Order: sequence, then structure tokens, then C-alpha cells
Amino acid sequence: MAVAVVLLIVGIGAGYVAGKYYGGSSSSSGTSPGGCSTTISETGSSLIYPYLQILSPNYTAQNPGICLSPESTGSGTGISSAESGVVDIGGTDAYLLPTTASQYNLINVPIAISSQLVVYNIPGITQHLNLNGTILSMIYQGAITTWNNPLIAAANPGVTLPGNTIVPIHRSDGSGDTFMWTSLCYLSWSGWTHSYGTTISWPIGPGADGNSGMVTTLSSTPYGIAYIGISYLSEVRADSSLQYAALGDQNANYNGQVSTSGAGQQNYIMPTAQNISEDANLGLQNLQPPSVAISLILGGVPGATNLVLGKGGTNATAAYPTPYPDTNLEYTLISTHPSSSAHQKWVVNFLEWALTYGGTYAPSANFLPLTAEVIGYDMLALNAVPVSA
Repeated sequence: MAVAVVLLIVGIGAGYVAGKYYGGSSSSSGTSPGGCSTTISETGSSLIYPYLQILSPNYTAQNPGICLSPESTGSGTGISSAESGVVDIGGTDAYLLPTTASQYNLINVPIAISSQLVVYNIPGITQHLNLNGTILSMIYQGAITTWNNPLIAAANPGVTLPGNTIVPIHRSDGSGDTFMWTSLCYLSWSGWTHSYGTTISWPIGPGADGNSGMVTTLSSTPYGIAYIGISYLSEVRADSSLQYAALGDQNANYNGQVSTSGAGQQNYIMPTAQNISEDANLGLQNLQPPSVAISLILGGVPGATNLVLGKGGTNATAAYPTPYPDTNLEYTLISTHPSSSAHQKWVVNFLEWALTYGGTYAPSANFLPLTAEVIGYDMLALNAVPVSA
């Protein structure tokens, strides 16, 4: 019987079900032209913020008088604001564990696939360097301190690297980007001693607030390095002092030793839509229906587990040979016990609309649309939220 239930859920997810309110229009009576009769409040992830800025006017155009008001405050604030109920939607790159979500009467509703860039400011270096999780973990731990370190040099044959000190920049606010980054560090190198989360006690380097702050700080920090959400790719490309890296797949073992075969260009993956999609496809194979709380770092949980056990590399397969290892789902958090079911109707309406139409706008933020299976799980969860007719 349990197997039959799981198969039923997967079957629904694969084809996905229509939401209760998606794509509908509201009456705008009582509002001035361009005014808002209902405002949906959102705060949180700076990585998801550019995407929500794109969705907001397009949603209102189809639902006159209903407006989304997003804020870029960091995933930590998005989570805490959703937990306290001070906003309708909390935006986060770090999912809530099902037990924590249940404690606060919240559900995880992913709305897009995103990724993270490894960006650096090295005067005289204009190409995409090859870096890997082991090297990056050691940099942010303080175990690698100069750009001409032998491990970095081995990953970049033929490149003349400077001997200047590396300045690793981290997020100073509670951040889902930090959750992604520290997950990568934790899973890549046995010497990482800081676990992972939206905030940690950083052993080295200056902090910056939000993704925009990371771009600004890195721009003014020669020989610096930073982790920056891919929705800020345009800002990175617009700054001639910045460049981003290709990330290694199976190019270093658990102890940070780079193999001969691992020095080749083919082992380093650029953050293209194709490669991000491959990593997402790998990770999403490991969904436990109907939960959508999952890490896509290094190709999902099984690949990451292999790395922790010292087997090295990611969860690459013959079907997905070039998965970009720093990929993620972008989550929204909403209440299953809203104070106003009438207002919550529009919160659900927006999310169902975003799931149905958002994929059209995702590339504008350098995001990818969700798979039909994940959309199906989202719709099932949203259908269970109490709203008024």
C-alpha cells in the first residue's frame, strides 16, 4: 500500500496538477490606476530578489490591483520573518528541514533553479580560472593563502599566477548563499571545521552584506575572491576587474591532491544553463516524495555523501557528465495557518502563477525553470493551504 501511495504521488508530480487559482485575474475595483488593492509582502534571499523583481510587474499585469513587494534582506531574515509571520513569503536559498517547517506551520515551495558563481579580482588575470571545492574550502579555511599555491597552479597549467595574498570575502548577513557555499566547503575537504549553515564563524576574510555588497566589495579588493549568486551575473560581467571560475568535477580527492587526469580542462565545468541543468537533474533524482527540501550541491545528497566518504568528485554519470557542482533550488516559505484565508488566497495565487508562468521569465535572472515533477509537488502542497474562495 505504501509503495502504491508513493507511485501515485510521483505520477501526479511528473505531470503536475493545476493549482486552485493559477493564472486568474482579480477585480481591481476600488483601486486607482496602477494602485494596489492587495499587497503580498516578501523578504529574504538577495539571490532570488532579482527574479522576484522580474515576476512582480508581470504578475500584476495579469492580476490588476494585486502586487508583490519583494525585499532583499538575506535568507536568514527571510526564514525568521516567515517563522514569525511578519511577511507573507520568506525567500531563501536554504530550505527548512521538514521538522522545522512543521514547527512553524510553514511549507517549502521552490520556484526556480539557481546556482552560484565563484568570482575573483586578480589584476592581469582575465580568463576563467579552474578551481575546485577542495581548493575553495582550503582558501576559506586559511589553508591556502596565495594565488600561486601549487594546488591552484596544478589546476591551471600554463597560467602565470601571482604570489599575492588571497582575500576571501564572505557574507556578513544570514544568507542562503552562505548555506550553499559552506555546504560545498564541508563536502569537499576533510579539513573544513566549520560545518555549514546560513551563518558561521568565519576564520578569515572580510564580510559584505547581500550579493550586491559582495560584488561591490570584491570590485574594490584586488586579489579577492567571493561567492555570488548567478542572478548577479550581469553585474559581474559589467565590471572589467572581475571574472568567474570553472568549477572542478572529480578533479581532486578528499585530501586536496589534484590528480594528473584532474588537471585537464575537460574536468572543469562552467556555469552554463546546460551544466546547471545537469546538476539539478542529478539532485532531483533523490527527492523523497512529497518533500522538496533537498541539497543540489555536488549533484545532490548521494554524490555529496560519496565525497564525504573520501571517494572524491561529484555524482556525475554518463547521462550527466558535466554537472555544475554549485547548484540550488530557490525556496519560498509560506504559512499553512494564515491569519487571513482571504489574503492567503493571493499568496497562493502568486506562487501558482509563478510555477505556471515563471519559467518564461527565469532566464532573465539566469535561473532555470523547475522540472514538472517539482512543480507537481509544489502544487499539491499549495492545494492544501487553507484559503477562502
